[in-house]
Amino acid sequence: MIALKVLTAILLALFSLSFCTTVHFQSESISLGSLSARDSIVLLSSFESSHNFNDDDVDDCIRPAMHKINPKLRFVPAKKFRENLYPYFTPRTTSCDLEGYKSVLDTVAVSQRIDSLGVRYVIILTKGGTDTDWQGGIMCAGGFGAGGCFGLSWWDRKSELGFAIWDLRAKSHAGNVQSEDKGTGIMPAFLLPIPLYVPATKSAVCNELGTRLAKLLSGQE
Repeated sequence: MIALKVLTAILLALFSLSFCTTVHFQSESISLGSLSARDSIVLLSSFESSHNFNDDDVDDCIRPAMHKINPKLRFVPAKKFRENLYPYFTPRTTSCDLEGYKSVLDTVAVSQRIDSLGVRYVIILTKGGTDTDWQGGIMCAGGFGAGGCFGLSWWDRKSELGFAIWDLRAKSHAGNVQSEDKGTGIMPAFLLPIPLYVPATKSAVCNELGTRLAKLLSGQE
């Protein structure tokens, strides 16, 4: 009975803390020109930054929030962009520094292809990932006709994403944005382990970055 009371007290304390999460956003040296009606945006992943966050993941992450803020924003699919710019801008050949971008963009054929697509900005992943740290413990036992689990586990989850914005027309690095979110998940076990709260840190970070990027590109910030 005492153990149950202690477990309940810990559970309530952790459960109250789990909702006290805040998304932290940072931006560096953002300098964006106004978008014309034909200007488009490309969202790209980076093999250097994350092995398990591909172009589709980047698109799913920030594009919905960007479209919600400004439905008029135009996007060129990453696959189409990479195919048209081959062998440049493949996952392994995308430059990570200003000199590399200038060198590629100074190539006449590359400049012409980019212009034909109407791409003004490339937003590329610079960091991405989610870390989870498990704590506590749950013990399970079984017997003849009876069994179950007892205990408490919780996990601290941190998601962090960062993007660089490149202005292909000006051949310059327009700035960086990054965001992180932390949360605590809780899973008590009274016969069966049942998660009570799973922190959606990744979706929170994606929504924050997509919202901020759209506002920056639309001149709202």
